[in-house]
Amino acid sequence: MKHNSLFHYHLGLAFFSLFPGVIALLITHQWYWFPATVVLVNILGLFRTNMFLALSFHVLKPIAGMLGGEGFAAEEMVITLGSEKTLRRFGGSIPAERILLLLPHCLQKHDCKHRITFNPYNCARCGRCPIGALLDLADRTGVKIAIATGGTLARRHIKELRPLAVVAVACPRDLGQGMLDANPVPVVGVENSRPAGDCLDTQVDVLAVEKTINRLAVIPGGKN
Repeated sequence: MKHNSLFHYHLGLAFFSLFPGVIALLITHQWYWFPATVVLVNILGLFRTNMFLALSFHVLKPIAGMLGGEGFAAEEMVITLGSEKTLRRFGGSIPAERILLLLPHCLQKHDCKHRITFNPYNCARCGRCPIGALLDLADRTGVKIAIATGGTLARRHIKELRPLAVVAVACPRDLGQGMLDANPVPVVGVENSRPAGDCLDTQVDVLAVEKTINRLAVIPGGKN
């Protein structure tokens, strides 16, 4: 996965670098500015800043279906490289209470009568869906938890709660774009699974979420 994501990242960046290369050529009328600009953009891209991740994402998106990954190659690139960057830079250093665990509403059973969008703790923790176990995880680690029905509400939660970092659960489509939208707040993404299809009774590996939080947070009395 990481190998493919690195390849896709540099592929998108290589395609993007052609545009400033052409502009430099048209402005200077000197042919050598084209390869020089292309090389410079790709060298700067080695730093994998959020700006270059976003540029590569938007270039790859129109051709993502040709790259495999069920058409989510661009999103998978952002999720993998963005998460790796966040964990490498902030891993084990953020107080748990300053981390937001951001969940999609589709983890809740579609026929559940308990409304949790604006208050996750309305959940009855009956075990029919992963929400109860994720609430237990939030209680145990001290992270904040919020439910989002889409990108607008997710951004609102981040703005209001002002976390230092986010652990976000979502499908690749929402997660990849959402990680870019959350900038400059660092995000680690955990993909959900969709046994019933998109946006319906989705699942997530709670243990994977816990391991992610433990890698990112300073847990009082616990291990990073």
